[in-house]
Amino acid sequence: MLNWLWRRWVRRPAVDLVLAGAVVGLHLAAVQITGAGDVLGWPGREQRIAVYTTTATVVAIIGSFITAAVTLYAAATGPRMRVLRTHPQKGPEFRRNWMSILSATLVVSGLCLLAVVLDNTEHDEVGVHWLAEGAAALGVARAVRLMWLFGKVIIGNDLDLGDTRDPASPPPAPVRQPRA
Repeated sequence: MLNWLWRRWVRRPAVDLVLAGAVVGLHLAAVQITGAGDVLGWPGREQRIAVYTTTATVVAIIGSFITAAVTLYAAATGPRMRVLRTHPQKGPEFRRNWMSILSATLVVSGLCLLAVVLDNTEHDEVGVHWLAEGAAALGVARAVRLMWLFGKVIIGNDLDLGDTRDPASPPPAPVRQPRA
């Protein structure tokens, strides 16, 4: 069952938006029903602003890792990566995932910075912190997608690298560990 869900999720990056909306919606409903659990609603404005800006900063830093991952993907020239890129179904699926992750970094950072601008009261009666929570939920979903995608690229590159080793050459000698 979980494998079936995972395969469906991987093929559809737009599902991340639905997941983020569902998480925030369920949390909002729980807060409305119980009157408790509104973690971003408890602190004052200064703390909320700190959370928004920190989230935007972390997402921007993760964006640089995404750029490195895309570079690794683009530089891979082995047969497995070539097949992946040119496959009629998997190639576009992979590219859609990369683009969804790249665009999410802009969206999440932008929403958090928008929350900084809109959250201008001490107790956030408007509910701007829910916008930031939705951005964070989307960021988490896309981070999971990034880890999956980056793992696939690393595995493909490693397997291709293993194929290129000269079969006539001896295996590398084990490295001796110094005694403690």
